Amino acid sequence: MRARILECSCEILRSGSMFDLTIQRVARELNVSRPTVYRYFPTVQDIFKALSDETIRAIYDNLPQLPLDDPRYLDEFVSVAMGVFLADAPVIRILALASAIGRSSGDWYQVDPESLLITALTSMPASHRPVSANSQTAARVMITQFRGALYGWAAGFLSDEQFEQEVRRAGSLTLL
Repeated sequence: MRARILECSCEILRSGSMFDLTIQRVARELNVSRPTVYRYFPTVQDIFKALSDETIRAIYDNLPQLPLDDPRYLDEFVSVAMGVFLADAPVIRILALASAIGRSSGDWYQVDPESLLITALTSMPASHRPVSANSQTAARVMITQFRGALYGWAAGFLSDEQFEQEVRRAGSLTLL
C-alpha cells in the first residue's frame, strides 16, 4: 500500500502542482479511506519527504564505482544525479521546492550532499579540485552553484538542458 500511495502521489504531482497533493485526493484516487493513507503517511509533508528520500537514495545507491580521488568522480556523480533528476522531471521539480520549504521550516532533515562532496574533494589531490585547493571552500561554492541551478530549474526558469549545463559547470568552477 505504501508504494501505491507514493506512485499515486507522483501521478498527482505530474498532472498538477504541490497544492494538488492532499491525503483526501490520494485516498479518492486509490479508492481507499483516508485513515488507510494516514496509517502510512500522517501528513502530506511525510509523502513529500518519502518521495524526496527515494530520490536521494536513488542517487546514493548508484554512486560512481570509482575511487573518490579519481578526477572523473565528480563528472560521474553529476551524471548519476542528472539521470535521477531528469528521469521524472515534473515530480523532482516539485520535490526540490517542497524539500526547500520543509528544510526552511525545520520540518524535515535531509542528507546534505555537501558532506559527500567535501569527502570526495578531500580525497582528491588539491591540484585537481575545482574552485579552490581548500576542499571545504570548493564544496561550499559548488553546492551553492548547484542549489541555484536546482531552484532555478524547479521554479521553471531553466530548461532541463540548461539545468544540466549549470550543474556540470558547478563541477568545473574556478576562482578568479
